[in-house]
Amino acid sequence: MQRAAALLSILLVAALPACGVGSFVEDLMGSEFDTPAGESMTDGERLLALEVLALVNDERAQRETAPLIWDDLAADVAYDHCVDMRLRGFYAHDDPDGVTPCERMQAAGVDMAYCAGENIAMLNKTPADVMQAWMQSDGHRAAILSPNVTHIGIGVHTGSGGPWWTQEFFVRLDD
Repeated sequence: MQRAAALLSILLVAALPACGVGSFVEDLMGSEFDTPAGESMTDGERLLALEVLALVNDERAQRETAPLIWDDLAADVAYDHCVDMRLRGFYAHDDPDGVTPCERMQAAGVDMAYCAGENIAMLNKTPADVMQAWMQSDGHRAAILSPNVTHIGIGVHTGSGGPWWTQEFFVRLDD
């Protein structure tokens, strides 16, 4: 069932260019969104996040590692971190108040047995660009490919000065 959901997300993103959504996503990246903290990803930002998920699971499939499962609540945490970085002008895993990625996920009520970490990026214009950058970094690549991780939340914020990208990795309580 999990593999089918991951394959569906890959097929969905692969089909986007054929139905004209690919150009919509490219057009979207050229526009600005100034979303206040606490709001959800726009439809365009969500499409970008789902494309990153497909690329993550493609990398994992090439190494015969189980696909990661999308988690909406963790994606909200990731998105909020992207917006927070823009609004407060920082670029780090811990926010200026010292709150860590795992603490953010716990505070949001993400159903996790353990928090495995976070990848962040800024200014990479497309999902392919950000994935290439992460895969060229030992630590980021290790998080993406870890066989011990089961779930992911991905946030993308395309506001002025960005885009910002965040991935939250964890294992759910029921795994």
